[in-house]
Amino acid sequence: MGLLDDVVQGIGKEVSRVQARGQEMMQSFNLQNQIRELEKKKTGKLLEIGRLVTDKYVKGDDVAEDVLKDKANEVAGYESEMQILQAEMDSLKVDTEVPTSKKAEKGAGFHTSPGYECPNCHAPAARDKAFCPSCGESLKKAGSSSAPSDDIVDVEPNGN
Repeated sequence: MGLLDDVVQGIGKEVSRVQARGQEMMQSFNLQNQIRELEKKKTGKLLEIGRLVTDKYVKGDDVAEDVLKDKANEVAGYESEMQILQAEMDSLKVDTEVPTSKKAEKGAGFHTSPGYECPNCHAPAARDKAFCPSCGESLKKAGSSSAPSDDIVDVEPNGN
């Protein structure tokens, strides 16, 4: 049964990796769509500015500077939003060879404790954290050999 359990566990980890990658790709796709929509709005606003300037200088229409300034500020706002979304999308583009734990570290500013690893998946972990950044397993229950003895000490005074 041990071999079968190992195979099932391996398949489970692989499925989890595929799911995580699929979520990253879906997030990236959604961000790209948002950027495209902002590009369309920006292009439309630039065309509107161009028409107003043409009307002002070619047709002699009265176009207030405030109107042009407001529209230019809208374009700048679209560009700013696109930069934010692009930065978010760039943060998702992580090499597929990078372990899940490294992706989690990058996203959360997580730092590992040298020589300390998750007892479940053996990914690098931090002693001061409650859960593994890779598999989500509790690090406290098996993280240190002193934890169980502390629990026993707490139980003994209550039992007497």
